[in-house]
Amino acid sequence: MDDSARQVDQRCAYNNSVKRPVVEQLQLFFHQHNALVALFKTALDHMPSDNHKIVIKADKTPAGQHIRRFNAPTIDEFAIVIVGENVENRDIVLHRRNNQLQRVSETHRSYDALQYPILFWQGEDGYHFLMKMINPVTGSETNKKVSSMNYYSYRLMVRENEVNHILKCQRLFHQYAVDMYVKVETERLTFIRLNQEKLRSEEYIHLRDAINADGNAQNVGRTTIHPATYVGSPRHMHEYAQDAMSYVRHYETPDLFITFTCKPQWTEIPQELFIGQSPIDRHDITARLFKRKLKSLMDFIVKQRVFGETRCWMYSVEWQKRGLPHAHILIWLVETIRPNEIDDVISAEIPDSDEDPLLHEIVTKNMIHGPCGILNPCMVAGKCSKRFPRQLVSETISGNDGYPLYRQRSTDNNGRSTTVKVNQQDIEVDNHWVVPFSPLLPKTFKAHINVEFCHSVKSIKYICKYVNKGSDMAVFGVAAENSNDEITHFQMGRYVSSNEAMWRIFSFPIHKRHPTVIHLAVHLENGQRVYFTTENVLQRVDRPPSTRLTSFFEMCQNYDFARTLLYFQMSKYYTWNQSSKKFQRRKQGQQVPNYSHVFSTDALGRIYTVHPSQDECFYLRLLLVNVRGPTSFQQLRTVNGVLCGTYREACQRLGLLENDAHWNHTLEDAVISSNAKQMRTLFSIVLSTCFPSTPIDLWNKYKDHMAEDILHEKRLRTLNADLQINEEIHNEALILIEDMCLMFINKGLIQLEMTTPNRSMHEVFNVELRRETQYDSEALKETL
Repeated sequence: MDDSARQVDQRCAYNNSVKRPVVEQLQLFFHQHNALVALFKTALDHMPSDNHKIVIKADKTPAGQHIRRFNAPTIDEFAIVIVGENVENRDIVLHRRNNQLQRVSETHRSYDALQYPILFWQGEDGYHFLMKMINPVTGSETNKKVSSMNYYSYRLMVRENEVNHILKCQRLFHQYAVDMYVKVETERLTFIRLNQEKLRSEEYIHLRDAINADGNAQNVGRTTIHPATYVGSPRHMHEYAQDAMSYVRHYETPDLFITFTCKPQWTEIPQELFIGQSPIDRHDITARLFKRKLKSLMDFIVKQRVFGETRCWMYSVEWQKRGLPHAHILIWLVETIRPNEIDDVISAEIPDSDEDPLLHEIVTKNMIHGPCGILNPCMVAGKCSKRFPRQLVSETISGNDGYPLYRQRSTDNNGRSTTVKVNQQDIEVDNHWVVPFSPLLPKTFKAHINVEFCHSVKSIKYICKYVNKGSDMAVFGVAAENSNDEITHFQMGRYVSSNEAMWRIFSFPIHKRHPTVIHLAVHLENGQRVYFTTENVLQRVDRPPSTRLTSFFEMCQNYDFARTLLYFQMSKYYTWNQSSKKFQRRKQGQQVPNYSHVFSTDALGRIYTVHPSQDECFYLRLLLVNVRGPTSFQQLRTVNGVLCGTYREACQRLGLLENDAHWNHTLEDAVISSNAKQMRTLFSIVLSTCFPSTPIDLWNKYKDHMAEDILHEKRLRTLNADLQINEEIHNEALILIEDMCLMFINKGLIQLEMTTPNRSMHEVFNVELRRETQYDSEALKETL
């Protein structure tokens, strides 16, 4: 028996479902036409001994040598190998057989042909890191490298007079698309991981302190960071959610919340299918068509003004479990829809089939939910997750969650019913099951388009729900325990459907919005973020870079108009020049009265949020939100000609902080109903999360109540009923309060502007307690 027949027997024995004639034909075909198979056979025949190996270079060709040059090192194994986690070595290594296999790196030039031999039956090279772009005019290579996204977008393109056989492979095509998008992500994340020294950042003041401390800049910025510029990363999601809330801050709540769902039955899809294909075989077409439909819908709403003039809008694309995309859209209108106008815009009833048969057909096919139950398993804990069936009402009324209860009349009150087919069964439905819609949109786009009248920020939380939503686990790699590698965490948390893979490979936008939101930095003096390398770190220390905040101070120093602005208003009148790191006046827009050459736009500025635990930076941000035209950090801390020691003091003098009357009343009530331990817990929470302006005054007023149990315990232990509360007992209460603050926010009382406890006194106190308890209980009973 020759080697070929033996290999066929092994494959058929491994899987009983494999048909031997098919395997034989495939093997013969690959042996005749696949360049990699021929290479492997020739390579193994040329090995002088079992201690030799052959290396197929991944990305580079030695000068004067063929890309498949044979090398001869020494290891007694057999496999096709790519070194797993070593991103610098991606060669394929051939060894003699010993039944051990190792994985092939997805970034190797031969990965595509080895993973998908039927798609690439000639064994041709796929993408690799050093692939160069081609000048379409001259046909020669350029110096610009091709990204993996560009390469695979090219491979999935439909071209005239050219057959793309990859698009005909149905489920294998889907697997290929997902696999290649994982390669795209891997390339990007590998770049981020390998270029942390170029990307890493640290607060400038911390960098300066580190160098002043030990003169070693190598010890700064070691954490592996996943930047917010990476679409889909947790940092990006968080910033997107914060940007969305900027619209609410400036324009209040949105007017309409629209959900637009891809429909595989769109008539445009069959026109592009190959013979024998169904829409589910071509997610590239559904992705392209949904992107075009979404753009048309947004133009319909914004440019055609079907709901009136639009002030601002935003949308986010997500994917359903079956893989089709849908978009969540928020619309802010200049003229808000009034409650008595809702029924003119939104309907939640079955249309009259005689009056509008087209709308009746579209609504019954696309806008009927369920019905719930076995036929439509949408139940969670015995209730429909989509709030169906809806309550029938004769008139639209306001709801409790920001959404109204739309007019949905019963059949006894001029409502209609119809028959729909669900899982091959005819089901009678009425207005209980109608999803709210605006009649013009479903008729135009012939799809499921849910329209809700919305005056609640809950819709924004919903559109950004993926900020807090955990995704299905996808195994790319496992980080070491206790590591601080955000990239590996992201790789472990991604699930990508084939439609999403297509969408991302084609570089279609997942989020879009108007107007733009400009991010404005907040930092303490010498605390700006700085990007540095080992080569320029000392230069960065000597000359810290300009930021939007320091440039804002400069503009206020030099221009009268800038001194009339708050920090977040700068983006409306000025643009940020990334090269010069300075604000520049806008050259287009609406001219500002009384100020020549000053123009305004609808751009919004968002000052980065600061957690209250970063107290001084938190109060600096509070000043920036309220003080117009500051010229420096010192000027921000100057109130009525007096330079305050802290930003908190400046806020206090300006009356920006609430007084402590509320907390005083809270503690006063607690004195009546709470014991001492509960009082200390309440006071610790107030200190840690509410940051009262003068906490020491609250302590002095209620410290006796917070130490009552300690006094009682000491009276019992010392058998001294006349013992009065004193400094030592107050100190014990302070220690217990500080322990809770350390547990809550990892801050001591001195950092919360409180009296710091005396820990050494605490030890003396404990010794005294132990001495008082070291007595002979039996002897004491005899004396009593």
